[in-house]
This record gives sequence, structure tokens and C-alpha cells, in this order.
Amino acid sequence: MTDTLKLQRNKMSKYRRARGFTLVEILIVLALIGIVAGLAMSNLGEIFGGGKVKAAQTWVNSTGEAYVNSYLAMVGDYPKSLSELRTPPNGVPPFVKRASDLQDPWGKDYVYQYPGSRNTGSFDLSTTAPDGTVLGNWDSTTGN
Repeated sequence: MTDTLKLQRNKMSKYRRARGFTLVEILIVLALIGIVAGLAMSNLGEIFGGGKVKAAQTWVNSTGEAYVNSYLAMVGDYPKSLSELRTPPNGVPPFVKRASDLQDPWGKDYVYQYPGSRNTGSFDLSTTAPDGTVLGNWDSTTGN
């Protein structure tokens, strides 16, 4: 072979080798991505669990209270139970459409009490988080 042909082949083989990734390099990158994803997934439960507590606290302090107070304004009396928000009397339209709208983020029914033992002259709304913390409309700082 001529020297120029050898030189061209040598350049071509160097170019081909430097152009792509080796199988080992790809496997190392995939392993690192898997490790990072595994670490991120282990913390997701804590992140979303805190969101559920906030959602439940917001419901008992604002959404649920608004439903009950709207019921009082339209019907003239407090409901006997939260289920009456779905089927109010005297042709009043329902305040909630689904029973699940009256459940906390963990799938349990919110607790309603009228007259309230904590809010005398009014009503109590509450639920219990999985860690045992009671979230109620009498203490807006719980769960913050």
C-alpha cells in the first residue's frame, strides 16, 4: 500500500473510534441514572405526604367550612351530617356532587360535629392524619 492510503485509513479508523460511545460507557450512564432515580423516588412519599396534610388542613379550615356555612345560609340551619351537603332539603341544589368530595386525602370521611365541642355555638370539622395528628377547624396552625 502506498503511504497516503495507509495515512487515510489510519485517520478513518481513529475517526470511527472517537465518534460513538462504547457499551461500557452507556451502561455506566444508565446505572448512574438509575441510582439518581432511586434516590429521588425514595423521597417522593415524604413530599406528597406533606401535601396531603396541607390539603386536609385547607379543607377543614376553608372549603368544608364554606360548604357548611353556605348550607346554613340557604337552608337556615346547620346540617345534621356532612352527607346532607349532597342532599339538602327543600329543592336546594347540592353543595357537593360526590361522596368522595367529603373524604380526606387518605380516603376517610371528614368528621363533622354540630354543635361543636371545640367551637361552641358553631361546628367542628376534623380529620386525622396517618401519623395521628388531628387536623381541625379550631386550630388553623396544626399541620403547618
